Amino acid sequence: MRIAKRRDAGTMALELALLTPVLVAFMMVMVGLGRVVEAQSQVDGAARDAARAASLARSTAGANKAAADAAEQTLSGRKWCRRLPGTTVDFSQWRQGGQVSVAVHCDIDLTGLSFIGFSPSRTMTGTATAPIDTFRRIE
Repeated sequence: MRIAKRRDAGTMALELALLTPVLVAFMMVMVGLGRVVEAQSQVDGAARDAARAASLARSTAGANKAAADAAEQTLSGRKWCRRLPGTTVDFSQWRQGGQVSVAVHCDIDLTGLSFIGFSPSRTMTGTATAPIDTFRRIE
């Protein structure tokens, strides 16, 4: 009986010492992936809001400004966005009954997770399209 107990002594501590770094690294990867998914969701929402704001404008200049303002407003207060979000508006179908597409770009900050393999910065892009009202007068 005494021999069997001595052979098992310390195995639990050894298992814990070996598995703890693996579990901590796994949790850090999950935090990083969650941060990326949440940022992508926010950028997609900003693109949706920007496309809707651009579709309500009457001119291309007004649509550009409305899209940029809507994206900035949606992403304001987000600490992970390094700069103001960039917007690109596609006016290829800018007409009554047409549509307008907006792409929103934002560089997210991942410097706290760079030691587990994430790059310190990543550009997230969200796109959305909104219809232009058939009876809206546009210029």
